[in-house]
Amino acid sequence: MDATLRARLMDLLEHLVGEQVPTGADRRPVAGSPVGHSALRIYPEARMVLLGAGEIQLTRREFDLLYCFASHPRQVFTRAQLLDRIWGHRRSGPRSIDVHIRRLRAKLGDDLPVVRTVHGVGYRLDGATPVTVARLAGADDAIGSHIGDSRVTWRFD
Repeated sequence: MDATLRARLMDLLEHLVGEQVPTGADRRPVAGSPVGHSALRIYPEARMVLLGAGEIQLTRREFDLLYCFASHPRQVFTRAQLLDRIWGHRRSGPRSIDVHIRRLRAKLGDDLPVVRTVHGVGYRLDGATPVTVARLAGADDAIGSHIGDSRVTWRFD
């Protein structure tokens, strides 16, 4: 990501939270998040994921999986459903989902429960970590319009 875009996104984040966004060593948990856990924010239009103030670099499939779970927070997805939604076909083996989930969990940090395994069924969003799907100012309404709000935070018990 080029420096100009990064600076514009940081300005936008400061505007959204109403305070300066900490970077690097200044990172701290966001208010309302579980102890020791920063809130996870997904910006679909920019295909960007922030954990606290730090950006997490995800592959296309990892981002699509995370966004799929965040868009349907209580829904459990089977491997076949994820292959259809994310890959668009079932030609890949169902275990490739497991590999991508494992890599996604590693990038988010093993101590941050975002994707939960529902044994014998599939995967869903874990309710222990607040996940926010946020739209960038001036973003096209066609993208993410099914969410209905400019900022939606999912958290459930």
